Amino acid sequence: MTTATEAAAVAARRAAVAALRDKGHSIRAIAKELTISKDTVHRDLKARPRDTTTPPDQDQSAPVAPDTPAVADTPPPPATPVSRIAELSRDTPPPAATPPATPSVPCLTIPLDQALIADLATLTRNGTGPQAAIRYALARVASTYRQAWDAGLYPRTADPVISRHQYAPYQPPEPRT
Repeated sequence: MTTATEAAAVAARRAAVAALRDKGHSIRAIAKELTISKDTVHRDLKARPRDTTTPPDQDQSAPVAPDTPAVADTPPPPATPVSRIAELSRDTPPPAATPPATPSVPCLTIPLDQALIADLATLTRNGTGPQAAIRYALARVASTYRQAWDAGLYPRTADPVISRHQYAPYQPPEPRT
């Protein structure tokens, strides 16, 4: 049984852990600074209360995409200097918080399981950044779905089955002279 003093000390420690994590410190750096174990930092972060309410300006249902022209022939975004996706761990600091350009822009957050991390690593192996790779892959699949629905092959309530792929022959870039 904990006393009020012990509960207050835990609450103060958790607030300090949360503040340092929000500033981008890794779990290891927080543990060193507060002279506590990494496991304690991890437990404190896990115990952080999460706001589960939906902001009033956001609908709880997924948005419905408007009917737009196909983007099947859209080339992938240009490669970025990122050569591979970083290995994620409990000790990896969170990305620096950047305010959105427009406050009403919705954001997508999904948990990264091992299969998704491996797929993202494959898509970024050529130097494309993770965000560009996700945008390109999502646009390609959405375009394929729209084409199947527009052709009447599937009803809009069913996910089309993509059974074949066709690749254009590789054309190496021309050397600069």
